[in-house]
Amino acid sequence: MMKKIIMIAALVFSASAAYAQWFDLSNNNGRFEAGLCIGQVGSGTPYEGVGIGASVSAFGGQLDYLKYGPQHKYSNRVTDTDWNDTVALCINLGYQFPVLPWLRVTPLAGYAQTNEGITRGNEMYLDGSEYPDWYHPYDVTKGSRSHYFNYGGGVSVQPVKWFSISFAYTRMAIYGSIVLNLTAFADR
Repeated sequence: MMKKIIMIAALVFSASAAYAQWFDLSNNNGRFEAGLCIGQVGSGTPYEGVGIGASVSAFGGQLDYLKYGPQHKYSNRVTDTDWNDTVALCINLGYQFPVLPWLRVTPLAGYAQTNEGITRGNEMYLDGSEYPDWYHPYDVTKGSRSHYFNYGGGVSVQPVKWFSISFAYTRMAIYGSIVLNLTAFADR
């Protein structure tokens, strides 16, 4: 009985997919998007926090980066105390499968890292860029750095052709993105 139910479900799904143009990978041709990410990174560890990052996708391939910390690195105070700070980051790669022209599903795999360290409040440095930033040095505590294999998935909804809203859930991060479809602006 179970085999019959699975067979009927597979036939209905394949017939509806053919009719509705589900999983039409040609929707990824010439597509280039870039956006900003925000969400929790380092999930399930003592180093978790809200981080920001970026997302880029081209021809269906997707790359996401998200980082949190160190919290006091860019503090404008000079003090005699040292701060115990943490860092969590993740980088994910994936491929967007267009379920419908406005809906994409993305399996993700990548790398995540967490560590703790000391931000020295009594020292400040100036970077050598054209628009310099003052920052405190951050030193990772020896033996605190952990590396993880990160995996999960994401969903992207495109309400209009110029931008998408994405949500991703992985082993080490939960985040959302606002993504601009740059090829839609070029086609204007």
